[in-house]
Amino acid sequence: MYFTIFSLIVAVFWVSVFAKLISVLRKQMAVLKYFSVSPLIIMLLFCILRIVLPIELPYTYVFEIKRILPQIQSFFAISIFSYGQIKITIAVLLGIIWFIVATILAVRNIWSYCHFRKFLNFLPASDDERLYHLLAETGVDSPQKVRKIIVHDAVQSPAIVGAIHPIIILPNIDFDDEELLGIFIHEIAHYKYKHHFVRLLTEFVHICFWWNPLFKDLSSEMEHALEMHSDKMVSRKLTYSQQKKYLSTIIRILEDTENSGLPSGFSCGLVDEPNNEKLQQRFKMILGKHYQEKKKFNFAAIVCIVFIFLLSYSFVLQPYSEPTASDYGYEDEEDIFFSASDYYIIETEDGYDLYKYPQNLVGHMEDIGSEFKSLKVYQSLEEVKKE
Repeated sequence: MYFTIFSLIVAVFWVSVFAKLISVLRKQMAVLKYFSVSPLIIMLLFCILRIVLPIELPYTYVFEIKRILPQIQSFFAISIFSYGQIKITIAVLLGIIWFIVATILAVRNIWSYCHFRKFLNFLPASDDERLYHLLAETGVDSPQKVRKIIVHDAVQSPAIVGAIHPIIILPNIDFDDEELLGIFIHEIAHYKYKHHFVRLLTEFVHICFWWNPLFKDLSSEMEHALEMHSDKMVSRKLTYSQQKKYLSTIIRILEDTENSGLPSGFSCGLVDEPNNEKLQQRFKMILGKHYQEKKKFNFAAIVCIVFIFLLSYSFVLQPYSEPTASDYGYEDEEDIFFSASDYYIIETEDGYDLYKYPQNLVGHMEDIGSEFKSLKVYQSLEEVKKE
């Protein structure tokens, strides 16, 4: 297993295709009715894994392309600035811009979270015992790990912040017990299923590939899938009438919310983005009781997803290039001299192999270059041994 720039390019291509495909499939209610949200999350996680591990596996086949790709490679290798041993090509310049923008975005996100967390640490915990009592009644495993509950006018949407020492924040709205119960179950589900880590990794990938708009779709689809995953626990813990109350709570919050204002990747809210299409889908999944039914095709779907994931590693495209002087053990092109007494050629099905006596393979070539014209060509190694 090893990494090349070409394996990274192929990984970006595959993830871009997968992101678009996931976005199309997710919008189809029939798909979610049959498979629910679990295969969707697995597909998204495999997308993240694919871009985090852009490597060539033992079964990866490298296609050497002779047209278009070599010209593209030559273009990016054009030098635009040189000073002594320093040489800046178009590819290097683009790489520098890529790195600088990604660094700025990462620093901005980290600073935003630190500032937000500092603000939360400054705010006092709510002294309303009813909140902590309802949190304990959620029936999930982790409510006691919540560090504190904050109620404040600056909060627009309920959310849970922090993956290790979580804090639940609530807007200063007079929620009744059933509304709070639905909110708490949803937020604790984010913590229980480690959604913070998933969102953090997704945001990291989005920052690294800021120039690819499809990676933004990937981040948005992941957020929506995690919200539906938490909704799934809500639908299992609450009665149908309580689920309707939970949905009315979301509408109530949306009436006073334009943006959650939460730092990306570090928090999970009840409503992360007021997207009508996605909210309608969340409502349909709960009201249609699609989370309650046991899905029969999940295993088949997961097998297909794993197969496609492994298939994406099956090939890598890279431009064809002739062996350089260093490939033959020389420092400069002028040093290359192939003596007929030291080297010979074996003809193969797909070209020619260059050997050094007695049987040391030097390299493969598709055509015999002018520098090899003086060498003897054999049909097999057995023919060489006979001489």
